[in-house]
Amino acid sequence: MDPQRIGQRGLLDFNLYPDARRNLNLMPDYYGHGADGGFAEYVVVPSDQFHHVPNAELADAELASLGMCSYQTAYHMMTSANVAAGERVLVSGASGGVGTALIQLCRIVGATPYAVSQPDKKDALLAMGAEAVIDRGDLPTFVDRVLEATDGAPIDAVMDLVGGEMTDRFIDTMIVDMKCRSTYPRLSIAGASGGNLSEIMWTRIYLYQVQIFGVSHGTREEAEQLIEWIRQGQLKPVLHAAFRLSDLHRAETYFVNRGSNYLGKIVIVPDAQWDEHGAPFALEETA
Repeated sequence: MDPQRIGQRGLLDFNLYPDARRNLNLMPDYYGHGADGGFAEYVVVPSDQFHHVPNAELADAELASLGMCSYQTAYHMMTSANVAAGERVLVSGASGGVGTALIQLCRIVGATPYAVSQPDKKDALLAMGAEAVIDRGDLPTFVDRVLEATDGAPIDAVMDLVGGEMTDRFIDTMIVDMKCRSTYPRLSIAGASGGNLSEIMWTRIYLYQVQIFGVSHGTREEAEQLIEWIRQGQLKPVLHAAFRLSDLHRAETYFVNRGSNYLGKIVIVPDAQWDEHGAPFALEETA
């Protein structure tokens, strides 16, 4: 490692790459899953996967909330589906880490994101860049409400972080009027918060030529592009709260049971650095 890098602040491309290829990553493992170090205070990683981010305007906790897991997953969902400028993109799970990343990334590449979330998060998601926020409730009217938001135009690509019974409805938003389409309907899947089982008629998939992409993590090239956007200030932190490392179990419980006010990411801060880097972003109850 170049000694001049000592003391740099930045973000880790957390993937465990199987080889040096820059545009392909077929390994589903990463630090914390496949290798220890997810919650370590100190860890040894390849120096070429640690990217310096010199932006002084970002506090350490804010920079950490831009961590590559959500953003790499979100960007790879988009690149897999070849999302392009001018396209309408439906973002499910829009208030979480990957969802908020997708909204920002859509705007960066010139696509129009339509967020699926709870009504009480509408203002925050619109301020972040969502064109409209569609209530995920009332399943029978879901497709009609999406089409109302798009003025009747079909969704070009769906970023599915929910799964379960919603996936079939997501497909409906893309195939409602095939004559209006100029590209294939595309479904990127990277989550199953609504259930691991989805019942879909395969005839709908092949007759309407729906392209389905399973996504876990991204590539070296995508990580470097994300870092550039962060350095340029195009990607903004969406930090919900910070927790002490000693309160890790409490943080995980809070995340699993998160309420309607939850938006973005939580950050874990080592106790020794809590006062400086964690306390300013603590929940009231953990301060």
